[in-house]
Amino acid sequence: MSVSAHCGVALLVLGLAWLPARAGAEEMVVVAARGIALHPGEKIDSAKPLVLVEGQHVTLIAVNGVTLKLSGPYDKTPAAASGGSDLSTALNALVTQQQARTVEVGATRAGSAVARLPDPWVLDISRSGNVCLPNGAPAVFWRPATVRTPTVVITAADRSWIAELNWPEASDRLVMPISSAIRGDAIYYVSFDGSEEAAVTVNLVPSDLPSVPMEAAWLAHQGCEAQAEALLRTQR
Repeated sequence: MSVSAHCGVALLVLGLAWLPARAGAEEMVVVAARGIALHPGEKIDSAKPLVLVEGQHVTLIAVNGVTLKLSGPYDKTPAAASGGSDLSTALNALVTQQQARTVEVGATRAGSAVARLPDPWVLDISRSGNVCLPNGAPAVFWRPATVRTPTVVITAADRSWIAELNWPEASDRLVMPISSAIRGDAIYYVSFDGSEEAAVTVNLVPSDLPSVPMEAAWLAHQGCEAQAEALLRTQR
């Protein structure tokens, strides 16, 4: 079964519709903003008015994983907004886009296709792309069964450091010995036994997201579709 098929199965339970007039205040998290002093990871009250002028845009995630995109002019509460996309639609669209990019660029590495992860918090470094690391957590690298090599070389994009690590033969995981070396919003180059380097972008996940659907939507919007699918699959 393909990753997108797994996503479709896993997300049937969580395909919730946006309810614009919910009673009670609820926090929403900012996942993207342009032209306004809001930052990814920032929380806002869905029951308080949000003012956006022309040219300002903000993308919010609700506790149930629904994504809401607002553009100025706008002057009412986020809870009063109509529309919004549920997590199933958003995640399946992102997976489709990723698969299209893989076909367009070409699968030059054995692990370049999106893999089905055994755990949402392992980082697939066998291919170029985005991975999401929980804020403050150690980096746990993962490799698919097709990549069974003893040595992995990880290099910071600015070439400030390089690490050559021996991967345990019987394990699909490797904990980065120096967790502080792997930072968010940074690119690292990874090579298995001298293979072509993969460019892996690490994104941080806020530590205080209050629900699994919100967390999964955050992962998906950071380009960590396989991790989002694994989170929903393992938390059902």
